[in-house]
Amino acid sequence: MSLGALFLSFVPVFVKLIPADSGIPTVQKLFMRGLVATLVTGGILLVRGIGLRPGSPGLLGARALFGIAGMLTYFIAVEGLPLAEAVTINKLSPFFVLLLSWVFLGERLGGLQLTAVIIGFSGVLVIVRPGAIPLTLPSALAILSALFAGSAYTTLRALRRTDRPLMVVFWFSAAITVLFFPPVLLNGVVPDTVELLFLLCIGLSGAAGQLFMTSAYRCAPGGEVAIYGYLSVIFSVIWQMIFFGSVPETAVLAGAGLILLGGWLNYRGGMKLRQRITGT
Repeated sequence: MSLGALFLSFVPVFVKLIPADSGIPTVQKLFMRGLVATLVTGGILLVRGIGLRPGSPGLLGARALFGIAGMLTYFIAVEGLPLAEAVTINKLSPFFVLLLSWVFLGERLGGLQLTAVIIGFSGVLVIVRPGAIPLTLPSALAILSALFAGSAYTTLRALRRTDRPLMVVFWFSAAITVLFFPPVLLNGVVPDTVELLFLLCIGLSGAAGQLFMTSAYRCAPGGEVAIYGYLSVIFSVIWQMIFFGSVPETAVLAGAGLILLGGWLNYRGGMKLRQRITGT
């Protein structure tokens, strides 16, 4: 999970490293993200002799719809916000998973987890400071990306009964590739060597991150490994300083701290809830 967070933290870095004046549209970055992941996961499935027929097409379609909406809004937010700010706000997604799973799947929500949700949302309020700084479109899109991602992860909780994780990643990536191929064909830009390298790195980093995270969820219960996904917040602060020579504002660091605290409380709350249910 730590390796997954590391590789996924590179995706927004390469998105931002592509110059704004390159003319490369967001859909072209998303297309490359999907194409590479489709080839990698499809190759693994074929080598293992696993058929590509999905077990639950309807749920996979919902996962793809929410996932694509989340990725599109996230990429646009990354292009318009400092790296650490965009990544930190996007990390609200686990809290949306808690709420959506409670509402739609009937999963139990403990008191500590409810506290975690409140603290996590407080962290975002500290970052965007709606009273002091106008809520910009990129900030709003970052919050929307977390909501869409949370919706996608909620469908994953249902898909675990019908489809392998690699199958879910493959069909999600294939949906991205197919959806964004026509606009790339019509409006795409031929990148230079450096831009092409960055586009390939977007796809490779995303594919590697998803595969490592998939392996983590296969090796241990989600509640025990999800906390390590918050390392991407720390990585984003480091990458912002290294690649863009910018130290995040105090409010961003404070908000990130609250979201990390909320993530840890969510982890502890989930552990205690499982212990009460299983009696261990």
